[in-house]
Amino acid sequence: MTYSLQMSTHDLTQGPVSGSLARLTAPMMAGVSSSILVQVLEMGFIGQLSTAHVAAITFTFPLVMVLTSIALGISIGASSVIARSVGNRQITAESAQTSAHDGDEVARLGTHSLILVFLLTIVLSALCWLAIDPLFLAMGAAPKLLPLIHSYLDIYLPSTVLFTTTMICGSIMRASGSANIPGAIMTIGAMVNLILDPIFIFGWFGFPAMELAGAATAMTLTRFGTLVVALWYINADNLVLREAHFAGWLRSAKRILHVGVPAIATNLIGPATAAYITFLIADYGEAAVAGFGVANRIEAVAAMLMFALSGSIGPFVGQNWGAHMGDRVRAGVAASYLFCLGWGLLVALPLFFFGSQIASLIDASAPVIAVAAMYLAIVPLSYGLWGVLMMASASFNALGKPLPSTALSFGRMVVIYIPLATLLNDLYGYVGIFVATAVSNVLFGLVGAKWFSRRLKLMSRQLAHQAQLAPVGARQQSYAKK
Repeated sequence: MTYSLQMSTHDLTQGPVSGSLARLTAPMMAGVSSSILVQVLEMGFIGQLSTAHVAAITFTFPLVMVLTSIALGISIGASSVIARSVGNRQITAESAQTSAHDGDEVARLGTHSLILVFLLTIVLSALCWLAIDPLFLAMGAAPKLLPLIHSYLDIYLPSTVLFTTTMICGSIMRASGSANIPGAIMTIGAMVNLILDPIFIFGWFGFPAMELAGAATAMTLTRFGTLVVALWYINADNLVLREAHFAGWLRSAKRILHVGVPAIATNLIGPATAAYITFLIADYGEAAVAGFGVANRIEAVAAMLMFALSGSIGPFVGQNWGAHMGDRVRAGVAASYLFCLGWGLLVALPLFFFGSQIASLIDASAPVIAVAAMYLAIVPLSYGLWGVLMMASASFNALGKPLPSTALSFGRMVVIYIPLATLLNDLYGYVGIFVATAVSNVLFGLVGAKWFSRRLKLMSRQLAHQAQLAPVGARQQSYAKK
């Protein structure tokens, strides 16, 4: 079947590098910052309930991160192949028929990525729900916290498919070079969530006070609305097929999962590590777990620009590499490194000096504040190189080379962080855990930057060599399949 598509794509291979990145990052920044702000304020609402409620929601972080990581891996895989396909069109000197074929391919990849994430999320959410009690007891949660954890996850888990599908929609749009719509959807969704949170948590306007269940309910309603809007936009922009179309699904899934599976593995290392670290911190009591959770929410705010940029650098690298513009790839990645180093320094200083005051805005408990402030005095010193690691990993994935990203994550978390955190925890308590976090960020930020530089040089030489040997049409077709 042939589809005539006029795709709403934006060329990232032209114009100033910094300008292209800024156009992608600004809407992403608005969306990410608003979402993270809501998470922080939501934690503040929950903090008004009790320290036990804060501890319960903190215990759920690793599980939530697991499901998010799987969706993120699929979105990274989809973004990589779609962006390179879009970029490849910039060097294709073919007829309108070929362009239509490329449009078909992009739309097919978008459609099949949605199907893939939908099926995976449904299955995994069900498995997670069945494992709630043994999982959280193994993580060190006190039995008295299980009812609170259930009240949140019993509603949250069924809504996960709404969130993951919306995430893929945003990834499809950003891969095509359009960041405004997904950024706007994230921003508006976050604002709606912020309005609904206190209504359902505290029982405003005649609604029952649902506490943690209320937070999950507000999130579910928001996710449903954002999904409807996101699906409408990608359909209107012809970024998905107009009808159900499973032909070639396995081929598309293979291309997506070639990048997506290592990306999932990369992202799953984080939640697994977070679960282990939470287990270590649980030995210091409920307040320590709550303080760790508060610090993580503040960290998310501090690092939000780097998160946004890591989501933008992928489409930029993918399109420019697809267009055989290695110099723009190199310049874009270098610019992202410099930004992260500067931003890391900018946010580390106020967190070092005012961490206690900032933490007190979320939870007024002195023991909770003490733990959060200690974290914020140590770990932010490594944010700059942590950001560099984010950029290098995202760029590897965008090139269709996900294994180095996986190796970096495994090396940072499993080889360095977990053993060092275990050792320093025995010597210095939870302060040692925080030192281990900073050390692993610094070390692998340097490793990631060096590794990507070498790999890009090698791939550029290989591409130049292929360009000298292969006929134009043949090498374009060959590259498009990579």
